[in-house]
Amino acid sequence: MMSFSGYVDAAMKTCLHLREYETIIPARDIFSLLALSSCANRAFATCSKAFIKLEGLPNITDEERENYEDLAMSIFLKYPPKDSRSNRAECTNCETMIPDWVSVCPSCNTKFTACVVTGRPIMDNSAAWTCTGCRHSALHQDITMRSHCPLCHTVIPSH
Repeated sequence: MMSFSGYVDAAMKTCLHLREYETIIPARDIFSLLALSSCANRAFATCSKAFIKLEGLPNITDEERENYEDLAMSIFLKYPPKDSRSNRAECTNCETMIPDWVSVCPSCNTKFTACVVTGRPIMDNSAAWTCTGCRHSALHQDITMRSHCPLCHTVIPSH
């Protein structure tokens, strides 16, 4: 995972996109990863929302729910549940400033592909690289130093 390489912001943004795959990936896995990566990124409002989801899971025991509550309490007594920073990008369709982790503009509903390296939306498809293996995309500037696709590990030919 990206957070082990020191890329906690990219890890959190990527985890935010995992929510779109709740029918495939267990919600417990998604929100555990999101809680971990957002806490490491000091995005405590996002972390708090992830814990609320974990505490509300229907198929956990009372002991597990209590463990989530205790862990959340120990975090949020020390760190208020607010995000320390929020980078924004301009929607290329309507010029609304949107958080750089969303995949759909809330104003005009324009859908953006998420960069598989950073989790940020790809606003300009001409600045994107597409993997020949999984067909997911990344910004050229973010994929340049990589030799494999971060999602499917297909070898990237020399740039």
